[in-house]
Amino acid sequence: MGSPSGGLSAEEEARAAEIESQIVAQERVAEAGRARSRERARTAEVERPGRARGQGLLAARAAEEYAYVVRDVRRILRVGGSLAAALAVIYVLVDVLHVITVG
Repeated sequence: MGSPSGGLSAEEEARAAEIESQIVAQERVAEAGRARSRERARTAEVERPGRARGQGLLAARAAEEYAYVVRDVRRILRVGGSLAAALAVIYVLVDVLHVITVG
């Protein structure tokens, strides 16, 4: 009941061909799944709101970050302006009107 030393039997060759076809089919399914994932990711990037056509991912992230920077700069200017106004009022009260005397 030994197999020939030089090759595979017809039954073994058929089984090997069946296994190979199953592996190839699984690889095709996996590749199709990866292609669908890539396409979904690409579609999601294109459909993001506020993103101009032809922009890269880095440019889109920079545009989003720019909105945060603008908001922070406005807040800094508002706080700085109110501090300058408060200092001006104190200057007028102390040096011009002599309402508050120091020392």
